[in-house]
Amino acid sequence: MYSLRSLNKRILPLIPLESKVKKRKLFPEFFKRSLLGYVAGEIHGLIAAVEDQSSGIQWDNGISVSAGAADQSIGAGSANTDAIILAHAQGAPETSYAAGLARDYNGGGYTDWFLPSRNDAYQMFINKALINNTAAANSGSDLTEDAYYWSSSEKNNNVTLAWYFEISNGGSALASKGTTRFVRAVRAF
Repeated sequence: MYSLRSLNKRILPLIPLESKVKKRKLFPEFFKRSLLGYVAGEIHGLIAAVEDQSSGIQWDNGISVSAGAADQSIGAGSANTDAIILAHAQGAPETSYAAGLARDYNGGGYTDWFLPSRNDAYQMFINKALINNTAAANSGSDLTEDAYYWSSSEKNNNVTLAWYFEISNGGSALASKGTTRFVRAVRAF
């Protein structure tokens, strides 16, 4: 069971009621311009950036290759992002494609941001009201309602297709990796 908590007039995200971890330890300086999307278990979860990193960027950098980033499970986004960057290391600059752009983000001074997996992204849909409210309270921006956002999950190690999600309804579908979509980076704690 989860509960909303308040600290210094800011809304903090979902915290397990049974958690004995002190809020100050779990939320130092509100993660320096980032916010929690969901909490899985007692002290693990994802934090969504307070703004989009792009409103139109390709999943890949133009190299038609399977990145080995087919994992769709919650928590797989960072490993998928690493695999995508490694597979595209000989191509265009890292910031010219979704995973590289997400990894390059340094919101709050952190450098461990990544492109969410397909199921990480679904958690963003479930918690979009909380993400949007908290982003607005911290000089950020809403998840764009009718936009399609890239996930880091490709279709079964497919050379040309990757999963994206729609924030308005939580749906996901496959698109060509050369299609442009939005990017909102996340990080784990």
